[in-house]
Amino acid sequence: MAEGVQWTGPLVRKTFLDFFAERGHTIVPSSSVVPHNDPTLLFTNAGMNQFKPIFLGTIGKTEDMAQLKRAVDTQKCIRAGGKHNDLDDVGKDSYHHTFFEMLGNWSFGDYFKKEAIEWSWELLTKTYGLDPNRLYVTYFEGNPAMGLEPDLEAKKLWLDVGVPADHIIPGNMKDNFWEMGDQGPCGPCSEVHYDKVGGRNASHLVNQDDPLVVEIWNNVFIQFDRQADKSLKTLPAQHVDTGMGFERLVSALQHKSSNYATDIFTPLFEKIQEVTNARPYTDKYGKDDMDGIDTAYRVIADHIRLLSFAIADGAPPNNIGRGYVVRRVLRRGARYARKYFQTEIGSFFSKILPALVEQMGEQFPELIKKQGDIKEILDEEEVAFAITLDRGEKQFEKYAQLAIKDGQNKLSGADVWRLYDTFGFPVDLTKLMAEERALTIDEGEVEVAKEKAREASKAVKDAVQTFTKLNVHQIAELESSLNIPRPDSEPKYLKGDTTGKVQLIFTGEGFRKTSKELPPKTPLGLILDRTNFYAESGGQIADTGRILIDGVAEFKVLDVQEFGGYVVHNGYLEYGELTSGDEVICEYDELRRQPIRNNHTGTHILNHSLREVLGDEINQKGSLVDQDKLRFDFSHKTGIALPDIRKIEDMSNKYIQQNFKTYTKDVDLDLARQIEGVRAVFGETYPNPVRVVSIGIEVDELLRNPKNPDWRKVSVEFCGGTHVDQTGLIKDLIIVEEGGIAKGIRRIVAYTGDGAHQAQREAKVFDEKLGHIAALDFGPQKAADIKAAAVELDRLSISVLTKEELRTKFTQIQKEVVEEQKKRQKAESKTALDTVQGHFKEDKKDAKYYVGHLPISANAKAISDVMNYYKTKDKERTVYVFAGSKDDSVMHGVYVGTHLSSKGVTAEQWTAAVSEVIGGKTGGKEPSRQGAGAEPAKLEEAVVKAEQWLLEKLKDLSI
Repeated sequence: MAEGVQWTGPLVRKTFLDFFAERGHTIVPSSSVVPHNDPTLLFTNAGMNQFKPIFLGTIGKTEDMAQLKRAVDTQKCIRAGGKHNDLDDVGKDSYHHTFFEMLGNWSFGDYFKKEAIEWSWELLTKTYGLDPNRLYVTYFEGNPAMGLEPDLEAKKLWLDVGVPADHIIPGNMKDNFWEMGDQGPCGPCSEVHYDKVGGRNASHLVNQDDPLVVEIWNNVFIQFDRQADKSLKTLPAQHVDTGMGFERLVSALQHKSSNYATDIFTPLFEKIQEVTNARPYTDKYGKDDMDGIDTAYRVIADHIRLLSFAIADGAPPNNIGRGYVVRRVLRRGARYARKYFQTEIGSFFSKILPALVEQMGEQFPELIKKQGDIKEILDEEEVAFAITLDRGEKQFEKYAQLAIKDGQNKLSGADVWRLYDTFGFPVDLTKLMAEERALTIDEGEVEVAKEKAREASKAVKDAVQTFTKLNVHQIAELESSLNIPRPDSEPKYLKGDTTGKVQLIFTGEGFRKTSKELPPKTPLGLILDRTNFYAESGGQIADTGRILIDGVAEFKVLDVQEFGGYVVHNGYLEYGELTSGDEVICEYDELRRQPIRNNHTGTHILNHSLREVLGDEINQKGSLVDQDKLRFDFSHKTGIALPDIRKIEDMSNKYIQQNFKTYTKDVDLDLARQIEGVRAVFGETYPNPVRVVSIGIEVDELLRNPKNPDWRKVSVEFCGGTHVDQTGLIKDLIIVEEGGIAKGIRRIVAYTGDGAHQAQREAKVFDEKLGHIAALDFGPQKAADIKAAAVELDRLSISVLTKEELRTKFTQIQKEVVEEQKKRQKAESKTALDTVQGHFKEDKKDAKYYVGHLPISANAKAISDVMNYYKTKDKERTVYVFAGSKDDSVMHGVYVGTHLSSKGVTAEQWTAAVSEVIGGKTGGKEPSRQGAGAEPAKLEEAVVKAEQWLLEKLKDLSI
């Protein structure tokens, strides 16, 4: 096959999958790059991640993968954060990527080293046609200190397939012994390295970080289990876990010295060039890349891959965990695009996205399905960062120049932290910029500065949240004595920063013109002449952000309130001083406000749907809109039936998906009230003019025709809140809670956007969990899983409709288990009684007692049934029965028949003697007792003790 073949990336991938499929391997789809069920991982970083439950032996018998013996796949991987982080190397060399594909073939207790090595060599040299003289292999050299012998078996197998002895290299624990973690499955591994130069012996360059001699494949032979004491036990089943770097393999097959010179990246480079009008990519590195353009090409092509797959798989950018890694990557790439390509930031990455979707969408259809969402999120993030990028770069330059002027070769930790805290520059981005200026960063100093800043702000936050309000006298003072005009707050409806002037500083007791002489971190309220901050009102929470003079002063805004038309920005000075008349930049947190917009417009749509489904008597009684959710209170006498909730949710989402435009206009209050169907909160006082928000029809059209016959089709409300431009940005709305809060008042809580999508993902994961539980065999594991699932289901914050579906499914599983329990209980009770009764038949029909271990589980009811039978049907005989297993749990019980009880034998004395052996406690009323054994391993010993005790008693009584 190899001769004359043009090895395109897709053909390389297909050939690998087909090769192993022909050898009995199941082609398994790539798992998500977001390991939703593995809290130990930030991202899926290797092909083996999705198979961990198999290696660890924790996979449920009924799970799809439990039946796998051989598998092959190409796994999407991300290494940008956590233990495995290649972010700093991307762009600088020819073979590091934050996103890459890992080709792998797997054996789960099936074939082992021989087949893995033979197939590796056959695929590389025969199928792909790589020059055998350029391939080098490694094997584990052993570690006497850990009792590990050299893997001479692997060495011999490589010799047998034809690898020259001088191309087989021993490797140490670091390179050639793979471990999943401090404990668990592990074993030696055998790598395949490729020399991109050829015509030489490159064995001395293997594992030496030479960019021209790179590892392309690793065969891991999982044969040990690392114990807590660091010792190794041989696993009962041996596994093969291999991983081949797709990008590196394609590079070798296309005879390129760089992964980036292959057709995996060239379509992206062509798109970047089209968007930026930059010079073509030339694959230069280091000092040869004199203008840095090639490095920027590589960084952006790499980063669009990570960003797109992360977002598609449920990891949008945010400030937490993996979401923060995605945000860091985007901001790093955006800065490269701006600096090296001189391009505008705001929709840059989304312009590259179509090339990626076209290239990889067939193999990974989630890119096609989620393309719209990916574009929206990329643009939102870029726009938010673009706002501060200019100022942040200028501030960085100031810090850098000061450091150089002072003879320092590094930026101070405080400066690095301020660049993050004020301008959103991730530390690794600042580090990259510092390297360009030959400066370093002390990450320890950064951490100290971070903690100091957090400790200092912690104390003031509580004080700010309870900050004194402007009272009527202070409002009058501002208006009359101080002649301070009300601020222009119209910019709050616009995106982006605005400028304003400091009017006064409010201390909680009075007004000042300057912050000088105030103690650090004093809670303050700033009054400006113009602001884009949204003050808490109409159910919408206040904005947070910062007010600053570039490089001179920064005021942290933690809360914004309006009193008598005066907007007070509550917070504290992070550094510097502010004085009346200072011109400042007002920067609200756009990434926080964006979901607030979603939720506020979502509230209007929900209000409209409620009226359409439940009737015109629905009236708003209150609301809360924040970045996480929307909460809507309304008049309604009864609970809403699930079919009606479904109608409300479906109608809301249909409205959203039609991508209606949002229209706003200030209108004379009397005129606005004439608009048919306009919604307002009863008893609320509205300003004149009032702001009208209409979703789907222009306000002017409604004013021209107040009795518009289409009024029922749209939401029209009086509202001063912030809203999305078009409803499609909301993406989805799901109702997660519905209930009564007072007589005749109901409350709905809903999620929109990413919050809704996250809830949907959690519901899907739980649904899969229920499927696995349902398929489990009846037993303790199933019972334990059901118990845990019941708690988890109650805690899930998901769509009430989905939750009801899941609850129905869960109830059915519980019902089946209960029915099976009853069936088994009945059968075990019969077995127990048959066993005891069988003892008293034939040659022992005159026997007066029975002591024995019943062939049933630790079934308290079965033991009780036996005892009750003899209490009521055969009172003279005595029985002492045990049930359960020495490997699980034990129950025991005794009934002392009248033949022995009349002679002074008591159940309490008897069980006390037995409990000395098996532990635990017993209870009951003479002549019977029952209990559980705390030491099941001593079950048989306890049975012997019970019989010995009775025999001794009978002897003493001369019976």
